[in-house]
Amino acid sequence: MEHRNYFGCLVRQRVDEQTTPFFVFYARVKDITQWAKVRRSQDSPEGTQRLLRETRKKSITRFVKNSSINTIPNSILLAFEAGKAKFNSLEESLTGCIPKTNIHNGCEPGLKWGTLEFSFNSSEDNCCAYVVDGQHRLYGLSDYNAEDLPVLVVSLVDASVEEQAFQFIVINNKAVKVPTNNVKAIVANLNEQELQLRLLNAGVKYGHTSPTLRDINDLDTSPFKGLLDWPYNKSENKLVPIATIEQAIKYIKTMFTFLEEDEDSLVEIFCAIWRVIKDNYAEIWGVDNIFMKKVNLNALNEFITDRLKYAWELSLVDIFDAGELEKHVLKIIKLLPQEFWKVEWSIKLQDSTNVRKQIKDDLSTLADNCRLRRNWYQDLQLPITNEE
Repeated sequence: MEHRNYFGCLVRQRVDEQTTPFFVFYARVKDITQWAKVRRSQDSPEGTQRLLRETRKKSITRFVKNSSINTIPNSILLAFEAGKAKFNSLEESLTGCIPKTNIHNGCEPGLKWGTLEFSFNSSEDNCCAYVVDGQHRLYGLSDYNAEDLPVLVVSLVDASVEEQAFQFIVINNKAVKVPTNNVKAIVANLNEQELQLRLLNAGVKYGHTSPTLRDINDLDTSPFKGLLDWPYNKSENKLVPIATIEQAIKYIKTMFTFLEEDEDSLVEIFCAIWRVIKDNYAEIWGVDNIFMKKVNLNALNEFITDRLKYAWELSLVDIFDAGELEKHVLKIIKLLPQEFWKVEWSIKLQDSTNVRKQIKDDLSTLADNCRLRRNWYQDLQLPITNEE
């Protein structure tokens, strides 16, 4: 058995004694993950947390990794159920040590200083507390290995499952996105350019300026790193117009509308899809050829996204799990031999809806040919091949 004894304050926010009290303290995230777990709704009828999105978790890790001064001051919310933890008051000791200081900040009698004590068995699957809100922050911060970061914890003490569900619903229904005009007003008297640069570097959208293109151009995990054709890119290998990426991103958001306000996940999903394509087409990737043209990249993006949408609806793939997503994309791309992109075509390439549709139709036939073990070029409309 392991034991913990945290110093902090017990707060009872309302006069009603049936109110669930809070214990507020600071602790290291790697320590918290040893004794606090997540009870998810799909795993338990009493669960409140949604599925952990690897994409969201990675965005938190990247946020703190990006700059040594990036911090997350808001707390995570945990819950200790009845009998799991014991509060020990230190009121008399503290008052005697600093008699001239109001240690309650005018909040008496609803605030008491002391320790919260509990024990747990790290080798077993049970735990002392559950995460009510902030699972992505907790696990994203704990995945940052350069530092064991401390985080502010507000914990419900002796909280019923019903109270945990109530708090989760209230928190997630009361969250309101800050309007652009409000953001502008906040930074009116600040160095806006400097702030904007720091936000974009941290992967945070500011006003109408999105960090998405910068991420796709800069991230080591992006298959398009250094390939975008725009002034920001200092590389000499500018093969891909930014309009290509913008169009591809827009199509993914059209098919998965819930990504509209989740650009962190959007970037991770986009990069995961195209990492597989890059690895599978290593011979023709990143060089000036037919494949790297805008109409082809977007046609392939739409073809794969359409199939991911279908698989998502049938619960065949979790697009928020990069590993699972990449495996599914690999199954699709393996049916599309790169010979299709290397031979001469019967039409002149131009970025139009009709040409994009022709390419997608051929990709569908190409996939069928591979499944049926026919010649890859059979019944294709675009490639000019010598069938003999």
